[in-house]
Amino acid sequence: MSVTRWWAAGLVGVMVSVAGCGGATESAPIAAPTTTSVVATPVADEPWDPCTIPDSAVEAAGLDVDSKSTNLFGDAPLSTDWKTCIWTDPDPGSWYFLGVFSGHHDLAYLKSNEQFGDFTAPDSAGAVQFRRTANYDEVSCGVAYEVVGGIVYFMLDGRAGREPKGEPCSEIGRVTDSLQTNLPARAR
Repeated sequence: MSVTRWWAAGLVGVMVSVAGCGGATESAPIAAPTTTSVVATPVADEPWDPCTIPDSAVEAAGLDVDSKSTNLFGDAPLSTDWKTCIWTDPDPGSWYFLGVFSGHHDLAYLKSNEQFGDFTAPDSAGAVQFRRTANYDEVSCGVAYEVVGGIVYFMLDGRAGREPKGEPCSEIGRVTDSLQTNLPARAR
């Protein structure tokens, strides 16, 4: 729900509250109570939170549960448009970060981002693979799923100064295959 709609809903609520606070005016009739009611259904403003993936699923995917973070550079969110959760593969010898990003965008939005390229066609599970465009010599690979209400994408990035212990797209494929049952329902 947009800020404007929340503000408008709040204003209407205040007006109803204020109107209902007064007593009866002398010689004015008192209205009979109504028998109908309206219940507001909350609209999900926030994208799905990838940090809600159960620790048991994270561990089964081969990630270090204790490395969970929403931002590698402090506590502030990386973006107001995205929910983020980041893990590493276990030490000793951890060689990558795996970020899971969730937002109210679609695959077209992700494809229009100049940071990403080399998108593949969706596989049987609806996964689209891609890479960072900054430098293909970097250790990176991404997988995106369109889900109800937006998109979830995984991004594997190598840790600086660490030799990869596998091919990034094979590794992220293994991890996403393991975790995909924990994602929101796929968009149809």
